[in-house]
Amino acid sequence: MAEPQPATTGSTAAPGRRSPLRPSRSTVVLMYHGFCTTRRADDPENLFVEVARLEEQLTWLLAHGWEALDLDGYRDVRAGRRSGHRTVLVTIDDGFDSVADLAAPVLHRLGVPAVLFVPSGLVGATATWLPEPASSPLLQPERLRGLPALGVEIGLHGRDHRDLRGIDPDELHRQTALARAELADFLGAPAARCVRSFAYPYGAHDRAARDAVAAAGFLEAFSVFDDAGPMAVSRVDVNATDTLRSFRVKLMPQYRRAWRALESAPALRRLVHKVSTRTPNRTPDGPPEAAPTAVPS
Repeated sequence: MAEPQPATTGSTAAPGRRSPLRPSRSTVVLMYHGFCTTRRADDPENLFVEVARLEEQLTWLLAHGWEALDLDGYRDVRAGRRSGHRTVLVTIDDGFDSVADLAAPVLHRLGVPAVLFVPSGLVGATATWLPEPASSPLLQPERLRGLPALGVEIGLHGRDHRDLRGIDPDELHRQTALARAELADFLGAPAARCVRSFAYPYGAHDRAARDAVAAAGFLEAFSVFDDAGPMAVSRVDVNATDTLRSFRVKLMPQYRRAWRALESAPALRRLVHKVSTRTPNRTPDGPPEAAPTAVPS
C-alpha cells in the first residue's frame, strides 16, 4: 500500500476518485508509556518506545504543520473555541523514570507539551502490575516536581494502577479524590492547579468510575479505545513496533473509527490489538522485523 501523504487544507478529490485520507478534524490524543535508547527484549507489551522514534514522530508532526497542544489548548478545542485540525495532545501513562531521563528533554527541545499520568500511591516505587519488564522504577517525587518546568503537566492515573470497574464507592473515592490530593501534596501545589486530568488504569472505566472522576473535580479524563464523553476520551496508542508509516496511519480518523466499529466485538478488538503490538520476530542477521500494525482497510 502506498504511504499516506499529508492532507492539504481545502483540497478536493478529482471526479471519480476517492478523497485522500485526511488527519482528524479533532485533536488526536497520543498515548505513550515508557522510553528506551535501544529496543528492549523484556517488553512483550511493546510499551517502551525508542527515544529516537519519539523524536522522529514529533519532528514529523511539527514539520507537516501539526500543532502540539497543552491541556488548556486541548480543552479549547473540546469546547469549540478553536479548530482541532492538525492538533495533537501528547499523553504518557505510568510515570517511568525514562520519561524524565529520555522523553522530557526531547519534548522540551522541540517545544512539545505533554501530560504525564502517574499513580499517586506508587510514586517512587515500581510498576509491579507489569510481569515484564518486572519492577520498572517509577519517578521519585522530586523528579516529578521538575517536569512542569519542561512543559510536562502531571495528571492522575489512579492510586495503585487498579482497574476501577466494579469497585465499591469508598474505594473509588480513594482512587480518585483522595489520590488527587495525595499527588498534589507530592507536587506541592493545589490540586486544582497541578492535577487537572485523569487517565484510567488499563483504559478501563464504567459509569461509576466516570462519575467518581467527575466528582473528584477533574477537567478531563482519558481512556484508551472507549469514548464516553469528556470523562473518557479515547487515545491513539503509540508502541515500540510503530514505524513512521504506521504512526502516520494512526493519525487518520479511519484508524479510530475502525476501533469504534469493533466495539460490538470486544474479543476481536483485543485480538487485533494484541497482534498489532506483539513482539516482532528477530532475523538472524539483522534488526527486528516490523510487527503488523492494525490499520483500517
